[in-house]
Amino acid sequence: MTSTSKKKARRPLIGPMERARRQANYIRLLAFLVAVMMLIVGLKLGLYPEIYLLGVAGLLAYPLVAQTILVIANRRDIREKAAHQFLMQLDAMLIGMTCALLHFALVPSLVLLIIVHANAVTSGGLKPWLLNQLMTTIGAVVMGAILGFAYIPLGEPVPVVMIVVSLLGLGIYVGASSAFAHYQARYLREAQELVRRQQQQAVELSRKLAKYLPPQIWGSIFSGKRDAKLETRRKRLTVFFSDIKGFSAISEELPLETLTSMLNTYLSEMTRIALRHGGTIDKFIGDAVMVFFGDPNSEGAIEDAYRCVLMGIEMQEQMKLLRQRWKREGIEHKLEIRIGINTGYVTVGNFGTDSRMDYTILGTDVNLASRLESACRPGGVLISEATQELVKDRIQCRNMGDIQVKGFNRPIPVFEAMGAKKDSGAKNRYVSAQTAGFGIHLDVERVRNFDKNTILKTLARSATELKKDSAVSVDYEAEGFSLHVDSGAIKKRERDRIINMMGQAAKRVQTQVRV
Repeated sequence: MTSTSKKKARRPLIGPMERARRQANYIRLLAFLVAVMMLIVGLKLGLYPEIYLLGVAGLLAYPLVAQTILVIANRRDIREKAAHQFLMQLDAMLIGMTCALLHFALVPSLVLLIIVHANAVTSGGLKPWLLNQLMTTIGAVVMGAILGFAYIPLGEPVPVVMIVVSLLGLGIYVGASSAFAHYQARYLREAQELVRRQQQQAVELSRKLAKYLPPQIWGSIFSGKRDAKLETRRKRLTVFFSDIKGFSAISEELPLETLTSMLNTYLSEMTRIALRHGGTIDKFIGDAVMVFFGDPNSEGAIEDAYRCVLMGIEMQEQMKLLRQRWKREGIEHKLEIRIGINTGYVTVGNFGTDSRMDYTILGTDVNLASRLESACRPGGVLISEATQELVKDRIQCRNMGDIQVKGFNRPIPVFEAMGAKKDSGAKNRYVSAQTAGFGIHLDVERVRNFDKNTILKTLARSATELKKDSAVSVDYEAEGFSLHVDSGAIKKRERDRIINMMGQAAKRVQTQVRV
């Protein structure tokens, strides 16, 4: 590395605000150098006594004093704006005193007044400018009284050299001020660009962090409604647990890439359903999912329990679609999930340390929900009596009797959630079937209106080709709908039933999905 590059490497980085402060000091130094030039020219021309050299020394020393004041103010945590306003008024007083030293010579005094008051207007506004005028007057009166109010009469000509020096100094000051304004604007743009980049980085970081937090918690923290501190409370929640039956054995048989893709697809679908119903996703534990309803947002115990059970039913229906998809991808394992739901009072909040927290729930009723999930039959939704009491008016439930679960001395009454009463009979929102060469899944409440015509055309074309005994190969998926048809694998005795099923599905889409 060369010596030049080493110097560049050692050079400290200066921020836009620091550069602006330095240039402001340079402008102050330039203003007082203009005043010094006027006094020195006057002294050379014999207009002023030699004792005025003390004034020259004071004017040269003042910019250093001003810089020292700023440093002290910064060390004492005095607001920079307040220190700047103080120095601006001190500048005005000294310029007023300088006008008195110049014996109020018209052109030099006007030049100094223009310099100091222009700076006050651009830097402070109307009120600081009015105060600036007052301080200039005070400085001129005080120094004028000391000097006996000596002045150059208006009729007496001021030497041309002094006028030229004054105007030259004004020109230099205006040019320097303009350059300062230009650089200040550039630094401001740089600062704005830096802030924009930092904001963008913060947004990107928050998006990444949001993936590790429930959306409700992430939103409340970033909006300021919730603080990240250790705190807990007792609250009545509905708790949900699910896992995939025999997942450990399946994970040993499938290739790693296939297993990873399958698990991520499963968790993504379950997450979408949970968020759509308003659940707070506590955690994923391998293939297990833990969700609760009632915190941080709650719609009331009854509504929270209903949404949770409805979510579980929809998850089981969505698994039918996923199984059809996985089978087409060559995964022959019949993946089924078990779901357990319980309602009760739990402890909810932030657990851990100040440096590492986990927003979760604890309590006996949480354990019971986990035990119900373990006792549930594959493909079922097992709920406790407490949950059943809250949802029985809107959910069809079947009494499964009492079961004995680990950690509880008494038998636990349990129920199986069969479906929403509003979806019973002909109103059932789901159509799902699978056989050799055919698979269909329909959830009319999730079908999007802009997919309706495409779904109807796909069903009609597939049914028509099957009736003609033509070759049909269809793999189509949309939100809430999946269709797989491979005419070569369909048994002849199944064709009429399949055609009839596609017709029923098309009828439901036609009548229940509105454009």
